[in-house]
Amino acid sequence: MALVVAVSLVALLGFVALAVDAGALYAERAQLQNGADAAALAVAQDCADGSCTDPHETARQLVNVNANDGAATVGRLAFPTSGSVLVQATSRDAATGAGALTLTFASILGFRDVTVAAQAVAAWGNPAGGPAVLPLAFAPCVFKLDGPVQVISMHGDSGGTDCSSVSPSGKLLPGGFGWLDDPAGRCRADVDIAVNAPMRSDTGTSLPANCAPVLASVADQTVLLPVYGDKGGTGSGGWYAIRGWAAFQVLGWNFPGTSYRNTTYSGAQCRGSCKGLIGKFVRFVSPDEGFRTGGPDLGTSVVTLTR
Repeated sequence: MALVVAVSLVALLGFVALAVDAGALYAERAQLQNGADAAALAVAQDCADGSCTDPHETARQLVNVNANDGAATVGRLAFPTSGSVLVQATSRDAATGAGALTLTFASILGFRDVTVAAQAVAAWGNPAGGPAVLPLAFAPCVFKLDGPVQVISMHGDSGGTDCSSVSPSGKLLPGGFGWLDDPAGRCRADVDIAVNAPMRSDTGTSLPANCAPVLASVADQTVLLPVYGDKGGTGSGGWYAIRGWAAFQVLGWNFPGTSYRNTTYSGAQCRGSCKGLIGKFVRFVSPDEGFRTGGPDLGTSVVTLTR
């Protein structure tokens, strides 16, 4: 009986070790993974913004703050490419400072401690394709990075410039920018610089279906919108060849069928018959995994976790 109990006790301790120690190690690795993810994204965002001066300190702070006991170590920080960073977070005992964690029950079976690690890779670059939160494409000549607040009118201006049309309607396919195809009525367009973007079949100045609440949600926010480099076709058969993506801070608007907002800024007014957006182009770094990189630099970068 004593022998059976002894053998059973060993097996029981093995199951306890599996349940307690393995569970603790699983939780530790989850915390380290969160820390590695956060650190990689933060370093990538700093580098994309041109402020990547002390990436190790940035990573150290984030791997520590994501550990329940506030203790972790940056085991490795490297830049595999000019546009990516790898961060490895490893375990650290908060009481002793040791890298290996002491096991409670598994030590009885001869397993005294273990080191846990997790890593993440984040990349940054200029967007080439992704979802436009508003189905719009800007004309290249209205793109003024770090410029003043401006009105981008749906009708363009007279004079026959690159931004306008000399036609009686004053429209340039159909203005300074145009609505893109949105057949599902989601008020968004998935656009890629490698593919021509068709123009929305409704070429008027009215806001597309379901766009009023979306427009309200981006008020005073910065959104990524495509800029076209070429155009062609007429009417509902029009198309835009997207050049790249730019960040636009939406400050106001005036469209038929929806409430206007902040239609007057110093040097930029859109009241009465004016229809369009008020805002400005800005430099911006967006942590957004919905974009493919590889586009031209228009002042906008996106940061994504790659693994």
